[in-house]
Amino acid sequence: MKLNRIFQAVEETRFLKQLSLQDRLFLVGEAAPLEYIQGFFERCQNDRNYYRVVSGNEPLARDIQDLKSYRAIVVVSVEDEAALWSKVKQQVASLDIDLPVLRLFGDIFINLLCQKPLLESISDRTTKPNLAYAIVTTPRSGSTYLCDLLCSTNVAGYPSEHLRLAAQELALYCNFDYLKLLDNLMEYRITDNGVFGTKFISHFLFEFRKTKPNFRQIFRSLDKFVLLIRQDKLAQAVSLELAQKTEIWHLNGNSKNTEYQSKLAEVEIDDSLLDNVEQKYNFICEQEAHLKKVLANNKIEPLEVLYEDILEDARAQVTRILEFLEIANPEAYVTQINSGIKKMPSNISLEIMDRYQKRKSTACET
Repeated sequence: MKLNRIFQAVEETRFLKQLSLQDRLFLVGEAAPLEYIQGFFERCQNDRNYYRVVSGNEPLARDIQDLKSYRAIVVVSVEDEAALWSKVKQQVASLDIDLPVLRLFGDIFINLLCQKPLLESISDRTTKPNLAYAIVTTPRSGSTYLCDLLCSTNVAGYPSEHLRLAAQELALYCNFDYLKLLDNLMEYRITDNGVFGTKFISHFLFEFRKTKPNFRQIFRSLDKFVLLIRQDKLAQAVSLELAQKTEIWHLNGNSKNTEYQSKLAEVEIDDSLLDNVEQKYNFICEQEAHLKKVLANNKIEPLEVLYEDILEDARAQVTRILEFLEIANPEAYVTQINSGIKKMPSNISLEIMDRYQKRKSTACET
């Protein structure tokens, strides 16, 4: 159960799909994750990898030539990747062959998120960017739209939700060092002016408190914070409910609009749905209050930005953020700022909000 949960979370990044495009890998490690990966790879391609279950200090191969025919050794462990990786590296060093020994998560997964070649070892010594900042917010606040606008400036990094479900599950169950991921992102996912941007959604961020390393190090690693708030919490709650029901979270152009409208037509507005909206409304309010408290506890004074203000004048709000971050506007800024993310308005959203408010009003009267 734990194994499926881990790999299903990781697959939101299409990690195994991308790794399956590599071939002639010598995968060594625990039986269960090796079996899972082999089954996945066999469905994707003509599998030319080798899978070796090991325990203790047993040798990797009977003959050194068995290893030389592969491109890399990949250590696969959900129990203790670091320990197994250390043992395998010692064995390979004793064989005196030039073959990279990579951790499935500690090297290859990090490379994927950093958009580096997958079959490289990551460095323990990373270079800090000139500026590192984070957008912190609650779900369905318009953060993807804001990140898209900031990316379009070409001077504000590539803010995206780097530390979310996949990193969270690996940290919870596999002792994954998410700070090492963050350090590598800050070296490789920067704009030419040396700026790094990321995004934290509240409930994913708070989950990292249950893991190692120290949660507070996330805040110490970054220079500045932007707190994005959506004033209309009811609209935000309805947006979250509809996103979960349709499983469509964003519209980029018109590619999914027909599918989205079709799924909306199947949504029934009943007491159960209105109960869900109320639950999400309370959840969003609680998350926002908690987020403000955590920032205050870490002595962080963020720039507060309203989603509604971005809708009214996106250029003005992006300019305000760049000024807060002390980033000079590029020459092409006036014509360049844009986003492919489209608003997801619908008649059913308005109807749900109306029905919800009427139900609350009735409850108050009684």
